Amino acid sequence: MKNRYKIDKPLQIQYLKLLEEKSQLSSKQLASLFHVVGRSYRDWKQGKFPLPTDVVTLIEKRFHLPFPVNKTIALHTWMQQKRTAAQKGAFARLKKYGPPGTPAGRHVGGIRGIATLQKLGKVPPIKTFYKPLPSPQLAEFIGIMLGDGHVGDTQWSITLNAKKDKEYAQYCSQLVYHLFHFHPSILKRKNYNVLIVGSGGKNFISYLRSIGLTAKNKVKEQISVPQWILKNFELSICCLRGLVDTDGGIFTHTYTVHNKVYHYKKLCFVNRSIPLLHFAFNVLQRLNYTPKIIEHVENKRVWLYNQQEVALYLKNVKTSNQRLIRAHQRRVARVVMERLAKP
Repeated sequence: MKNRYKIDKPLQIQYLKLLEEKSQLSSKQLASLFHVVGRSYRDWKQGKFPLPTDVVTLIEKRFHLPFPVNKTIALHTWMQQKRTAAQKGAFARLKKYGPPGTPAGRHVGGIRGIATLQKLGKVPPIKTFYKPLPSPQLAEFIGIMLGDGHVGDTQWSITLNAKKDKEYAQYCSQLVYHLFHFHPSILKRKNYNVLIVGSGGKNFISYLRSIGLTAKNKVKEQISVPQWILKNFELSICCLRGLVDTDGGIFTHTYTVHNKVYHYKKLCFVNRSIPLLHFAFNVLQRLNYTPKIIEHVENKRVWLYNQQEVALYLKNVKTSNQRLIRAHQRRVARVVMERLAKP
């Protein structure tokens, strides 16, 4: 902004009136001479705004009309007025947005800035989602998240094997859409055999916390299954399905006795959260299976050793992960081939 001379309003009006009388120029002609629009000159003429110093210099040089007061004092008066106005503006901003350079000030300014950018269409609107009632599908989703999921401050994710769980990643995406009515992203990490299903949004994160996914570090905090699932056995079964589909599997146990090789399919759930292990163990027991729990090693686990019980698990508890189904089908095919090979 150009420097200006601040004088009393009547004195400035009289000064420009004398200028027009002495120059014999119209307001329009004087505005052109000073390289401003007509409205700016008329505002000076009415005393609304102080005169710029370079305009006063031109008047004195061209029309030999001296400025009516001491210019140093007039300039100092204008600068003092400008300083006072700036202070008022700063206090008004402080009251409205909070202190600058502080977390509180940046928080308020950030919220207002995002709101403005959203109105202009430069920032996407806040993500909306549906909040379902407790259901078997929601309980299964909780199991998936307790197994291979993570809930951070602004992002949630499910981390899966890019080769073995490729179909299951699509299933998880469809489950999220069915429950919450939005499509999560499915990304493959560069240089890693990993698929990540997930999305962001603080509102959705708050919702996940409210339905029981409270832990940021499941092992350190020894996360357990939410109470609304534990109180309902049907929902507990669905939650177990999500846990085993992510942190479990069907494995072949091979051993030799008297030079004869035996292959047995066994179901295993591995997790380092003791409450989750006990949950899986208790649900399997209530289904009249005979699970075994191993807690004295680092990779703590729950086993189903009985092949018939593994088959019953797939029939009653079921699985949404084709990896488990394929493992069981390979075992069935092997048994059939061995029987056909017998004389």
